Amino acid sequence: MAESLREHLVAYFEEHHTLVEAGALQLLLSNHQPLLLSRELVEHRVEGSPFVTVEMVERALALRAPPRPSTPADLRSSARPQDVRVEVPFELIREGFIGPPVASDPLAAYTALFQSRYRSLARLLRGRPELPNLRPISGLRAPDGPASIIGLVREVRTTPKRHHLLVTLDDESGSIDVLLPHDSPAARMTFLSDEVVGLRLQFSREPGKIPRAVAVERPDIPAVRPVGRAGRRRRAIFLSDLHIGSRSFLAESWGHLVDFLHGHGPRAEIAAEIDHVVVAGDLVDGIGIYPQQERDLAIADVVEQYAELGRRLSELPERMTIVVVPGNHDAVCPAEPQPALPTGLRSSFPPNVHSLANPSTFALQGVVVEAYHGRSFDDLIPAIPGASYSRPTEVMKRMLAMRHLAPIYGDRTPLAPLPRDGLVIDPAPDILVTGHSHTYGVDRYRGVLLLNASTWQAETEYQRMRNISPVPARAAVVDLSTLDLVTLDFSTGDPKPAGPAG
Repeated sequence: MAESLREHLVAYFEEHHTLVEAGALQLLLSNHQPLLLSRELVEHRVEGSPFVTVEMVERALALRAPPRPSTPADLRSSARPQDVRVEVPFELIREGFIGPPVASDPLAAYTALFQSRYRSLARLLRGRPELPNLRPISGLRAPDGPASIIGLVREVRTTPKRHHLLVTLDDESGSIDVLLPHDSPAARMTFLSDEVVGLRLQFSREPGKIPRAVAVERPDIPAVRPVGRAGRRRRAIFLSDLHIGSRSFLAESWGHLVDFLHGHGPRAEIAAEIDHVVVAGDLVDGIGIYPQQERDLAIADVVEQYAELGRRLSELPERMTIVVVPGNHDAVCPAEPQPALPTGLRSSFPPNVHSLANPSTFALQGVVVEAYHGRSFDDLIPAIPGASYSRPTEVMKRMLAMRHLAPIYGDRTPLAPLPRDGLVIDPAPDILVTGHSHTYGVDRYRGVLLLNASTWQAETEYQRMRNISPVPARAAVVDLSTLDLVTLDFSTGDPKPAGPAG
């Protein structure tokens, strides 16, 4: 596991165009939160600094923890830690929600949000050989020859006569219109509002002509990268959309899951290796989420819904680490990123539950997991040709290519005007898990395991009205040492292996 983690950290710094000194890498590897500490070093380093040094790591460690008195054992220890690390079962790396907006002016608050998005994603694009002669938009000069820019997509339109694409992009210096000829490979790409892209431009010798894009680069997951692995065979099980409190909650199927996790019945050898449970949002059914929802509720009090959730989570084995994030049905602010559940609502949760924000990035046995409920499916599916709720992993691939979970502003997914964009995907995960669609999907993209976790709610009248056909009571069980996966169907007492679609 230590060698896998070493490679993971080196690749993370390389993606951010930073080199880590050998001594600094040893310090990181000996820390109990190396992934979190590495992210902090990247986010807080001086712009343009190409190195992470021992002194920088020591300074970061000093800021994070109060000094403690030296002991004789400390004095006898070596000045530099050894490259040895005890495997940590759970490590929180990043929560998307960082607190309420600090700007009182909404326009200033959203400006800060989009500046944060641009800077975070531009940092991943800078230095790529596919974007030579990178310039700020205001610094472009046609006589200088080919150049590249990084911009946030403001508008996409089609020219009336020849059906070329005309894309308007912004960076921190200005705006520009770029032409993508209808017969070019770049024009066949779908651009989404408010995503960040890099364009290689070609200028005409005729004055006043709009520059053409000859290539498009997205932040994307590196095509080749080391993937986190646990040092021994341990497993995690991924769930979503419990909807506790709904009349349609599948209590019988949940009981089959509980029995399985306690080692009762067939496949007990798999259950014995499961250390982690991840639930990707919509923990309860909530109140007033859709018209006439009260007719579908078995528990009409949201506080009681969370009390019942606590009872259900307490049925799972105490030895397991349980990680939960909220969704759009939960009793938190609906704007994303969403905060973790308030203390009062999780008072009945057992002590082995980590209640995190939506989204959150954490490591299980060294495997990096990005957990996001998936509300942005409602915006991305209509915007991406051919996308559908029945094929959620195709949308998840686009999220990874953009390195953003919910870029579109002003549609069905409200965005919180926070000073840091918590929906940027950084670091690159080993597993991306979502829910929301009530279907089930498994796929892989550039080494990332994609899981759209199943629901534990049967079909409701509201879902029938929206033509949503749920695929309930499935669970993805992932071997963290290999990222191999088995899907189990808990609709009966015998958890049968099942494919993604049934």
